[in-house]
Amino acid sequence: MLGSRGSHLLIFAKQFASMTASSLQLVSVLDNLARETPHRSLRRAVQEVAREVTTGADLADALDRYPRIFNGVFVGLVRSGLESGRLAGALRHVVEYLDRVEQVNRRVTSAAVYPAFVLMTFLSVASGMIFFILPKYQAIFRSFNRPLPGPTQFLLNIGVVLRNDAPWMGAVAGLLAVLTVYALGTRSGRLAWDRLKLEMPAFGPVWRLAALARFSRTLAVQVNNNVSVIRALHLAARASGNAHIELLVHGIAQDVELGASVTRAFKDREIFSGIVLQMIAAGEEAGRLDELLISASDYFDALLMQRIDAVTGMVNPALTAVMGASVAGMMIAAFLPVFDLPGAMG
Repeated sequence: MLGSRGSHLLIFAKQFASMTASSLQLVSVLDNLARETPHRSLRRAVQEVAREVTTGADLADALDRYPRIFNGVFVGLVRSGLESGRLAGALRHVVEYLDRVEQVNRRVTSAAVYPAFVLMTFLSVASGMIFFILPKYQAIFRSFNRPLPGPTQFLLNIGVVLRNDAPWMGAVAGLLAVLTVYALGTRSGRLAWDRLKLEMPAFGPVWRLAALARFSRTLAVQVNNNVSVIRALHLAARASGNAHIELLVHGIAQDVELGASVTRAFKDREIFSGIVLQMIAAGEEAGRLDELLISASDYFDALLMQRIDAVTGMVNPALTAVMGASVAGMMIAAFLPVFDLPGAMG
């Protein structure tokens, strides 16, 4: 649920919740939403869901047939709302969940805009220098039988290698991309990659906090909507978006199913810090686990925003300095032949 589709899904959920609260017929609501939804794949899915509901299918089962559009959290909340007779309330929880996810996604996207712009600018400048400007100097100096300055010749050699070996390099890059996609498509490959992401310097804490924020908020919404803790844990595990954390949470669910308290199960798996464990323990003892989990997710969201700002504040200046130094080096390499040109002509 990222990007454009995530925004359209949020709008769809808001409209769905409002129209359901107005006591309109479910099929009529779905038909209207399908006509008003501009996103193609979402519109097609809603049309199919409406058709299946018309033939007597359960709404949650119909939504569950489109996991790329409606994830387990969406479907689970709708199912619990249908079972409890509070579909409108469940859809409001869906809206709150999707809205929070979109807020985090927008923050992460905005943080990535500047580095992406700097990198694209650098690549454009470097390509122009290596493939268009410097070869003209080479032709001039060759006509006078004079060698180019060392830095200029070095950049030209890079261009020659890239130009001559581009097919091989493209083939190798394509093969590596295919192998990477295949590896990440396997359970063991995805598990290894997600575990590695959590251990990365600077970016690891960001991925961890994002996963824990999604997990805790999803778990809170599920528990608040009268989903059993064990089932809610399994659904929230998938919502974390990290295979390593998902595996740990499935283990927590098994421990709870065997009789362990929620607090003890979390403590044994070492997912949360001491502060969050205290919040969960207090919520479990007071019978307000959902409220304390919401507080935990707010805590993770706040830490996530702080961490994103910290990483951005560290990466952006460093990236600017490195790219600036690289561009300055290329400019020097470009101007050295200009200074040597009178000697070459003489």
